[in-house]
Amino acid sequence: MKNLFILLVLVAFNQCKPNQDHSPTQFLGKPEVPSSIKVTHRFLLKQIHTMTQFEDSSGRVALKLEAMMLHHFAEEEEFILPTLGLLPMLANGIMPDQKTEIVQLCEKAKREQNHMSAEHQLISAYLEELKQASENTNLPEIRAFENEIIKHATLEEEVLFPTSILIGEFLKLKSSQP
Repeated sequence: MKNLFILLVLVAFNQCKPNQDHSPTQFLGKPEVPSSIKVTHRFLLKQIHTMTQFEDSSGRVALKLEAMMLHHFAEEEEFILPTLGLLPMLANGIMPDQKTEIVQLCEKAKREQNHMSAEHQLISAYLEELKQASENTNLPEIRAFENEIIKHATLEEEVLFPTSILIGEFLKLKSSQP
């Protein structure tokens, strides 16, 4: 019951948000999401897809979770994580040509940070529902998956999202210097 309440609050929260720019952020030479992050996203999606094949009620819950994860990862890979691909270049003192566009991408990441964290909470609620729907035979697999998701979301919220925002702040500072 508690999870249903959390889910309803999160859905209501997302519906009450002011209209934001949901247009794709595209520009020539947009940085690439680091391959290690893409590999992790594919791995997690493969795991949840396997769970959609469960023949108990957890398979139906896994379908909802899979759809949410696909949506969430697509958003991350569109406007939060691409700027992380610039880190090696920036660390070597090389400035990207499209500073203005990259700063705009980082500003969008900053605006959407709370939304992305809310989606992490929604994913956690679906994971809890998945555990409750599972037969005991699936529970160890689901718990291991849950641990992977928690580690990944924590890394994003503590390191990756703030780093994306800092890249924009760094580029703004560098652009204002002579």
